[in-house]
Amino acid sequence: MRRFALLVGACALLHSAEARAQRAVTVRADNDAFNFWQYPWSRPDEEYTSGVRLTVALDGAAPWARRIEMWLGACHDAAAPCASQEYTVGQDIFTAARPRDIPTAPPGARPDAGVLWFSATTRVTREKDFSEAGWTIGVTGEPSLAEPTQHFFHTLAPSYNRPIVWGRELPAEPVFSVQFDRRRRLTAGAMELQPHAGASLGTLLTEARAGIGARVGRDGPRAWRSSSRVGAFTVEFSGDATLRAVVRNEVLSGTFFRPSARMTLRPFVTELAGGTRVRWRDLEASWMAHQTSAEYAARGAPHVWSTLELSWRPSR
Repeated sequence: MRRFALLVGACALLHSAEARAQRAVTVRADNDAFNFWQYPWSRPDEEYTSGVRLTVALDGAAPWARRIEMWLGACHDAAAPCASQEYTVGQDIFTAARPRDIPTAPPGARPDAGVLWFSATTRVTREKDFSEAGWTIGVTGEPSLAEPTQHFFHTLAPSYNRPIVWGRELPAEPVFSVQFDRRRRLTAGAMELQPHAGASLGTLLTEARAGIGARVGRDGPRAWRSSSRVGAFTVEFSGDATLRAVVRNEVLSGTFFRPSARMTLRPFVTELAGGTRVRWRDLEASWMAHQTSAEYAARGAPHVWSTLELSWRPSR
């Protein structure tokens, strides 16, 4: 665990030293506790039950990405920096569905799992599209600290959080993946559509994906290029629909290098999202609701969860 933390810190310091300027700092939390349209005691506490991440975005292309710049395309607008890089530390927690008031998972349920990870991304943003590529490394099992993290937060509000006793947990092993995504931007006044496609390859996740996003709000071109200063106060509404063709998902497919519990994946998974974002000077806050269709054969119902995010984008 200490070695993983030192590796994350060393990578962040190395790349930040070569970056030109800080672009944004973002804190994000994913949790079905943020399903505000449901009563607190009725919100699910299963499947992808929690995720936290801290992201630092910097100006300039990532030094490690020089050999793949041809895939991302060139910067055409010299008046504003279009190359950027992001570094994220995150933790994701997944738990099996449990009957109400029964803390243990039934036989045949998905394994409880956690992933502690670090990712690096390089991006090129142009007026009509952006492309990004990156890599992720992490660890599953006890070193991910998923079980004690969930237990700690459940004890803070025991009236609303059902007790959970972790059963068969995905064992510890290192995980990795590489990913590439491209998104187009089609605008008409305050409305814009964003068709997108991408893929991931690795033990953590192997899939292809495609979808379309939509956004309605002020400051369209500036919002697309996040380094620009937006108005004093803006509000936008956005949504997205994505189809994923999944070959491997570590937390369901099981560990790659050793035997473990595994579920039969559904080959196609849909994800729907919708929410709102508020900007005030250098601060942004957003709430987004997500619905993920059943990801494995033993589950028939979709899972609903939500995201809260806060960003600070220093003005230029």
